[in-house]
Order: sequence, then structure tokens, then C-alpha cells
Amino acid sequence: MNEIIAWYISGTAREAGETQESIRNREKVHLQIEEALGSLGLQTAISEDLEDLRLLLARVHPVLLLAELLNAGEWAGWSIVSEFRAQGTFLPVMVIASEGAGDDAVAVFEAGGNEYMQQPLHMGEFRCRVMNLLWLTGRRRGLESLLKVDGLMLDSSRRLVSRDGIELMLTPKEFDLLYYLALHQGEICPRDEILRQVWGYHFPADTNVVDVYIRHIRMKVDKGHRNKLIHTVRGTGYIMRAPEGGPAG
Repeated sequence: MNEIIAWYISGTAREAGETQESIRNREKVHLQIEEALGSLGLQTAISEDLEDLRLLLARVHPVLLLAELLNAGEWAGWSIVSEFRAQGTFLPVMVIASEGAGDDAVAVFEAGGNEYMQQPLHMGEFRCRVMNLLWLTGRRRGLESLLKVDGLMLDSSRRLVSRDGIELMLTPKEFDLLYYLALHQGEICPRDEILRQVWGYHFPADTNVVDVYIRHIRMKVDKGHRNKLIHTVRGTGYIMRAPEGGPAG
């Protein structure tokens, strides 16, 4: 994948009230953000200076600008965004605010922002908001929206699922789980990784939610079919695997 997200981290957001603990927490969150974006096939290019950001946007032509800010509505970088848009390049902007209230979100949208979240982030929600923003703005140039595994087809742009031409009715979270397995078809997906990527859990979780949802989607996807697609890897997690010689792509 060559899709790049420009990630601007303001010095104000980085330095305000910094302690050793807050530094560690910030670095942990940044790692989680990178992992969430990586799971979507997206790479990040980081900038911490406005002039550097201007050069970065011109050089890499990102599909999205992720701006981590304090006082987001008053950010001087909005003028850079306006310049690029005036040149005919539509650049979606998602703001992550370290703190704020409703007025802060309003200021972001009025300044030209397209999405807004506050810390602490729920990574599952963050991932979904990024996907939705890219779909809505038509910026998913290199990301395949249609996945096929044997007779199973998933259309992520419309969130539709069918098997052998018959549409399946899945809940939003069932779709997210099934799409994650299909995206990683042929790979073992550990339960803890599924929790991180689909539910946004970044801590040890004593829950059987993955197993419960797997049972639900098996009833909808595999029941009545000779070729089973979702397989249990005992003691580890699950894998989606096309039958020997079956189509996958």
C-alpha cells in the first residue's frame, strides 16, 4: 500500500503539562494510533513544525491529515489546509484534541475540519472514523473495498456481505470482525489482537466477546455450507481460510 496519512503533532500538545508519566502515556497512545492505521494498510508521515508540514503535504500527497492539537480551532495550520484546497487538492482533516468541549469541536468544523475526536481515544472508534472519512471523501485509492473468500464477498464501502449470491444480515460489529478476518485471510488472528483491532481494547481483557461473536457470524456465514471458512486455532484464536483450490482475493 502507498496510502499515506500526514500526522501533525503540535508542540503545544506535546509539551503542555508534560511529566515522565504523561510522556509514556502519550508514546503509548501514538503506538496504538500507528497500529490502528497500519491495520488499514495506511502509513504515517509525522511532522511537528508548520513549515515542515507544508513541505510534507506537497511531497507525499496524503489521503488524510491527522492533526493532534490543543486550541484546535485557533490552529495556524488551517491556513495551510486552505492553501492546498484552493489549489484544487481536497485534503480531509481529522483533529484529535487533547481536551476540549462542544465549542472546540464547532470551531474545528467551522475552520475546515472534517472529523473530531477527543483524548482518550477508543481505538475501535478511531479506526472506524478514519475508514468512514476516507470512504466518504473518496480517498481510498489503494485500498481494496471488495474482499472475496471462496463464495463470500464483503463490500466495505457499502458494508454489505453475501455468500454464493445471497445477502447476509450482519450487525456493524459482526461486519467489522468478519472483515478483519477476511482482510487477514490465511493468517492466524489471535484473540487479543482481534480485541485490539476490532474492539479497541489495549489492555488484558478477561472476556469471551470474540468467541461469542465468532459463533454468531459462523451461524450466518458457514451454516449450511460444505466449505467452512472460519476455523478455530486452539488456544490462540481464529483464521479465515478458503478451501483448497477455492478462490480468494
